[in-house]
Amino acid sequence: MNSLQDSFKSAMDLLPALVFIGLSDMVRALLVFEIEEQLGRKLTDLEWQYFLQERNRKSEADSRQQIIHQWRQRLIDKQIIHDFVWKEGKG
Repeated sequence: MNSLQDSFKSAMDLLPALVFIGLSDMVRALLVFEIEEQLGRKLTDLEWQYFLQERNRKSEADSRQQIIHQWRQRLIDKQIIHDFVWKEGKG
């Protein structure tokens, strides 16, 4: 009976990994549908890894662009305040 419980426990330990693999395949199918349509074939595992790498790089680049945009906007705002105080705000 103890070995049966151990076997059941081992199977339950594998369950999250199996669920993750299943979800990963579903996500992969949803994300690469258009690419596979353009290629006319399924992506290989290497191409899938490249897709994920490029998507991460794009996400990082978009994030950096957003930060740069915020910095520029702050500089513009500070310049407006500076100009108001030193040039127009004489009163």
